Amino acid sequence: MTRANSGLQMSYRSKTLSLQRAYFHEGFNRTLEDVLRLSFEKLDKVEDRLVDKDFFSKFFFASLQGPSSGIGVFVRVLEIESAVGVINFDTTDPNAAVEEFFHPGKREFLKEEMVFYVVRNHILACNLKNKAGTLSANMLELAANSGVLDREAKMRIADVPDQTTLARIEEIGVKEVLFTINNFMENLNVSARHPSGSRVMQMIFGMPSEGNDVRKRANAIGKIILSRGKFVKDEVQKDQWLTEIGKELTEADSVDSFRITLEDGTKASNSMLRKSKVVKLPRHANSYSFDHAKKALELYYKDLATAKLLG
Repeated sequence: MTRANSGLQMSYRSKTLSLQRAYFHEGFNRTLEDVLRLSFEKLDKVEDRLVDKDFFSKFFFASLQGPSSGIGVFVRVLEIESAVGVINFDTTDPNAAVEEFFHPGKREFLKEEMVFYVVRNHILACNLKNKAGTLSANMLELAANSGVLDREAKMRIADVPDQTTLARIEEIGVKEVLFTINNFMENLNVSARHPSGSRVMQMIFGMPSEGNDVRKRANAIGKIILSRGKFVKDEVQKDQWLTEIGKELTEADSVDSFRITLEDGTKASNSMLRKSKVVKLPRHANSYSFDHAKKALELYYKDLATAKLLG
């Protein structure tokens, strides 16, 4: 009996497509697309493409495929618990490596599935959420494990900023910025060798050393608010320091969310600046259809390219 004849309705999941770009260190002459192609060629064993994300989960670079257009590559990435079962280690076929999304005991342990359409340094992402910093670190780890890059290579992944808003920030100036520091707490190492305030700084910004510390931070939200005081009559009515911070926040990959208030009272946030689109994808087990995600990403890339919005 077919699904149509059985009267069952196909269920869908809403997923966000977004546009990012990879930025490498100065003098780097390869593209992210090149790096990923070479890394997958060298890491043909399934288990070699597992990268530790934190104490409790891993990133699995499941497959790399070329689209029918021949432009760019599709990369499938799974964030999984440290349990076994979702990955078949006995196959060399990358497309068959992911067998099921359910544990035999019916416990869901696939945390997230992400699909990326990478064209040179542009990244069209499906379901990336706020994991750009983690994705960047794990892609570098994958490339280092394959020998394609050394461990000194630097890369960040960030939203392609809206150039009109950037111009307004620089022209009008910033009155106040508010941003969360959750990802800074994960990625920033602070030396505790200096005595002044070092213990507090280490608690706020330091890398956690124990699993229990990670759990304590899981639901914590840290925020920073920076604002200027009143200008005196002879001062220039623009705070260049806050303006520079505002510009940096629009391009940073390690900020979960921010809000910028300009001198004229208008506001800008990361959600306003991000190029994104919500699509409905057919459900597959406790995830979504990989094939439909690829089609949606390729179409989104064509739309952005036609509108000259790739940056």
